[in-house]
Amino acid sequence: MSLAVLLLMGTTAAFAQENRKSLKAKEATTAANPADGMKFKQEVHDFGTVKEGDKAEFDFEFVNKSKEPIILQSVTASCGCTSPSWSKEPVKPGKKGTIRVAYSTPGRPGPINKSITVTSNLGTKVLQITGSVTPKPATSAPETKSVMKAN
Repeated sequence: MSLAVLLLMGTTAAFAQENRKSLKAKEATTAANPADGMKFKQEVHDFGTVKEGDKAEFDFEFVNKSKEPIILQSVTASCGCTSPSWSKEPVKPGKKGTIRVAYSTPGRPGPINKSITVTSNLGTKVLQITGSVTPKPATSAPETKSVMKAN
């Protein structure tokens, strides 16, 4: 009788341990973000200080670390002053893709802090651009406000 009890307890313990292992594996799989298959070289770019009117463009590069092609479905910026562009072709496993982001500096002196949301068949990633735009200098020729008439 005691042998049967010991066998029953051993079997129950083995099933419980196996169940814990499968639950942990399932949690790890669901906790991982599918978009992690899109591995960016960097997810934040700092333009530093840019003069108003100068170009502010950057290419965010990524590698497809997944086992399926990445299809970029949409890339949207947090405001109209930031324009993203990207390849519409699927990025095969192990290959590189690029998302170009251009920030329009004319008429926008001040800090840059914008987000770019990348939506693909693997999920969503958010990229950031930061920096500062210095105002363009005032014109060097002062306006004449003289009341005297020139001959």
